[in-house]
Amino acid sequence: MENNSRKVPASIGRQLVFAASTASAVCNKMLEPHGLSLAQWAVLQCLWLNGDLSVKEIAALTGNAPPAASRIVDRMVAAGILVREQDAADRRAVLVRPTEKGEALRHLQGVYEDVNRVMLADLSEEEAQMLFNLLARVEASGRNWLK
Repeated sequence: MENNSRKVPASIGRQLVFAASTASAVCNKMLEPHGLSLAQWAVLQCLWLNGDLSVKEIAALTGNAPPAASRIVDRMVAAGILVREQDAADRRAVLVRPTEKGEALRHLQGVYEDVNRVMLADLSEEEAQMLFNLLARVEASGRNWLK
C-alpha cells in the first residue's frame, strides 16, 4: 500500500520550482503545435521587442548563458526561424533576426498571458495581483540578502 501522507519541507524554493516547472510545461504544451519550445519563444520575444540582437544580448535578456543561447539560436537558424547576419554598423559583429517564418509566429507574442490565465485560474484578480506583488518582495528580500 502506498503512503500518501509523506512529509515534505515547507520550502518557498521547492514551491517556486514546482510552480515554475508547471508553468513551463503549460507554455511548452501551448507552443508545441507551432514547433517552438519555451526557450525558442523567449528568443523570438526578445527579437520582436528589441529588433536585431547579438547572441550575447539574447543571452542577457533570456537569462541563458551565452553558449546555451547560441545553441538555441543555432537550432532556430537550422529550422529557418532566425538568420544570422553581419552588422552593417560593425562588420565584426553578427546580429540575429527573425526570418519571414519567424515573423509569421508573432501571433504567439502574448502566449505568456494564456499561461498566466491557466496558472492563475483559481485566483481572483486581486489575489493574482497580490501574488505578483508578494513574489516581487520575496525576490527582493533574497537579492538584498545576497548583497
